[in-house]
Order: sequence, then C-alpha cells, then structure tokens
Amino acid sequence: MRIGIWVILLSFFFSPFFCIAKEIYRWTDEKGDVHFTDDSSKIPAQYKDQVEKTEIKEEVSKPAEKRSEKTSKPSAKPKAKSEKTKDDTKEYEKKIKEKKAIEGKMEKLEEELKLTEKELEKIKDSMVRDRKRQSKEEKFRLKIRDLKKKIADLENQLSKIKKGL
Repeated sequence: MRIGIWVILLSFFFSPFFCIAKEIYRWTDEKGDVHFTDDSSKIPAQYKDQVEKTEIKEEVSKPAEKRSEKTSKPSAKPKAKSEKTKDDTKEYEKKIKEKKAIEGKMEKLEEELKLTEKELEKIKDSMVRDRKRQSKEEKFRLKIRDLKKKIADLENQLSKIKKGL
C-alpha cells in the first residue's frame, strides 16, 4: 500500500517533465499583447486566423548546455517574426488612426444632428406661435365683424328713434 502511494506521489512530481506540449500557439490581441498557449481551444475565435503554430522538436532529456547552445545561435526565423510583429504593429497603428478618424467624424455628425434638432424645434415653435397668432387674428376678425354688425344695428335703432322724435 505504501509503495502505491509513493508511486502516485512520484508520478505527480515528475509528470511536468513528461507533459510538455508538442505545439505552441502564438497570437497578438488588439492591444498589442502577445499570448502563448499549448491548447488551441483556448485561442479566442477572432484571433484564430492570425495564430502562429510552432512545433517543439527538442527532446526534454537533453542537457541544458546543448539547449543553450541551440538558442544562442541567431536564426532567420526570429527576424521574420520580428518583421511580422513590426508589420502587425504598423497595421494596428493604422487601424487605430482610422478608428480615431471615424470617431471624430461621428462626433461632428452627432453635434450637427443636435444643432439640426434644435433648429427643427425652433421652427416647430414658430409654427405653433404662427398658428396661435393666426387663430387669434381670426378670432379678432370675427369679433370685429360682430362688433360692426352690432354698431350697424345700434345706428339703425338710433336713427329710428331720431325719426320718431
């Protein structure tokens, strides 16, 4: 029983040395941050088309000296990656500038929309005032007409009274 426990504990302790991924995935997000993972399911959908896949060909059991010799030699691939990163950065900066330009246009259009809405409100208010004025003028016309009729009737009555005297 004790041997079984030791075997399990040792397998947990040494398992990281045997569980090294054979493929590493690399991508850059919209903020310019570079991400790495060994599980392709962890890559966000919007970055799947730009993922760089790297296969690990180095054995785990090689001494650290051999690995350091291998990594110290400059190769063409890192330059290509750095050029790609520079291109990606330039493209990203270009997109940021385009986005800022679009946002500026949107702000101007929103301001113009607000001013146009205010102008429309003023026109509506003046139309309402004009209608009120027109209705008041019409009321005054009707009142004047009624008063003229009343004056004419009073003058007729007055003339009848004068004739009767």
